[in-house]
Amino acid sequence: MSLNAERSYKMKLRDVENAFKYRRIPYPKRSVELIALLAISCTFFLFMHTNKLNSRLKEMEVKLQPSEFSALGLTGNHISGHDAGKHDDINTLHGTYQYLKSTGQLKHLSASRLNNTKNAEIEVLFFNRAAKVGSESMLELFIALENYNEDLILERRGLHTRSVRQMNKKQRRESAQFVADLEEGTMYIEHINWIDFDEFDLPQPIYINLVRDPVERVISWFFYARSSYKNAIEYRKRPNQKIKPESWYKKNFNDCVRSGDPECQYVPHTVKDTIANFKRQSLFYCGHHDDCLPFNSPTAVQMAKEHVERDYAVVGSWEDTNVTLTVLENYIPRFFRGAKLMYEMHNSKITNRNKNKRKPFIEPEVKDMIRKNFTNEYEFYYFCKQRLYKQYLALNLKELEVHGLLN
Repeated sequence: MSLNAERSYKMKLRDVENAFKYRRIPYPKRSVELIALLAISCTFFLFMHTNKLNSRLKEMEVKLQPSEFSALGLTGNHISGHDAGKHDDINTLHGTYQYLKSTGQLKHLSASRLNNTKNAEIEVLFFNRAAKVGSESMLELFIALENYNEDLILERRGLHTRSVRQMNKKQRRESAQFVADLEEGTMYIEHINWIDFDEFDLPQPIYINLVRDPVERVISWFFYARSSYKNAIEYRKRPNQKIKPESWYKKNFNDCVRSGDPECQYVPHTVKDTIANFKRQSLFYCGHHDDCLPFNSPTAVQMAKEHVERDYAVVGSWEDTNVTLTVLENYIPRFFRGAKLMYEMHNSKITNRNKNKRKPFIEPEVKDMIRKNFTNEYEFYYFCKQRLYKQYLALNLKELEVHGLLN
């Protein structure tokens, strides 16, 4: 073989080797798209699963966080109110039961430990009624109980006392002294913030109160302030007071919120209000300290929680009528013996007190708008509800479980 022929042969051989070495095997176009789609789908599902696990982890961290003021560790961290009707929500009776059961706290429930009535130093019932929680219905129950139990007395002076948002020391002393001097077996009701009887070396009465959904409270107040009943009372007290214009009485709550009207804004941490609206439910439990005044304040709420846990025998709610009456009958028997019977016998009179004659439709979006400004107020509200459920469960746990009412 000549030199040129050999060189030509080697070049052809090298070309063949290169063709095999750098060959590209074609893939069908649809196969490539399928692989890309699978990769994207896997990435998406992994992201969703990780996000769900992260959310559940945060939820458990919240639920398992011990409360500073609750010996059994329940917290009031649910603030939206949207899930309050769900069967397993911690802010329902069933949800509280499931939570206590899952954390091993259920077996430690004790009605004796949850009852502050034994800490009272005088047999006087002090209902420092919060505004728009159904206190007039409780008043009707008091009247029925006074007639039913001969050893009870209803002191009515507080019904005619003008409420003061913050009392000075002299005013607090006078109010505390009046309560301390009441005859044993007396039920006293007044719109007044919590008072520290120890501050004046006076005997502690039996504190009770009621709570209500914070947003429903302020909506109720908005229409109550415009009611003929309320204005008739105001006119009787101050006949020379200037009457508000017709437009004020016809104001629409939905428009009031959406338009930015100062009356319906409920701005967190405000101290002074353009128009009185009793939006601070926790104020009635916090007291008269300056730290109690800022609206939706975490400091005020923590102080209110401490006072409830330490001083209040029962904080009930008409949203849970049977639970509230059961707890009152068992934890404060001297004053609430026969409370359920009286409630049934005088039901129309008691429940009519809770009915607002004028109930226009409030848009859910409007409620959501203002609910965002009540986060700490909701925490306090749920704290009180969970405490009430614990007191009820401590009384009826075996019976409820036997009848399968908590499953």
